[in-house]
Amino acid sequence: MPQTKGLSTDEQLSSPSRELQWYEHHLRFWLQFMRKYRRCEPEEADIVLFSREWLAEALKRQPDGLTKEERKKLRELDRELKEHAHWMAKVLPELPQIRRRLKPPRSHWWWFLDKLAEKRGGR
Repeated sequence: MPQTKGLSTDEQLSSPSRELQWYEHHLRFWLQFMRKYRRCEPEEADIVLFSREWLAEALKRQPDGLTKEERKKLRELDRELKEHAHWMAKVLPELPQIRRRLKPPRSHWWWFLDKLAEKRGGR
């Protein structure tokens, strides 16, 4: 999430709607790339997970920050990401190390996609 000089901290923080747009953008790009090439750089996968994290932070600040339609879109995007957990596990084998460093709560399931992929049989 970029910071902008001259703005207060509250003004620098993105709205849930804006973070949802970024999450959708990064997720769609990543999925399209993976469908085409079946591989990517770890940084391209990282940005998807961090986009989801920034969205979660924005929603924590503004729990009612998404419209009904946006909440539906978020559920669809999350479902897509979960469906492709095996790809995330493949391109981010260091996900367990990232998790140890960040110490995310279990409710932030996107940091545990490798575990979900294992549970589903890794495809």
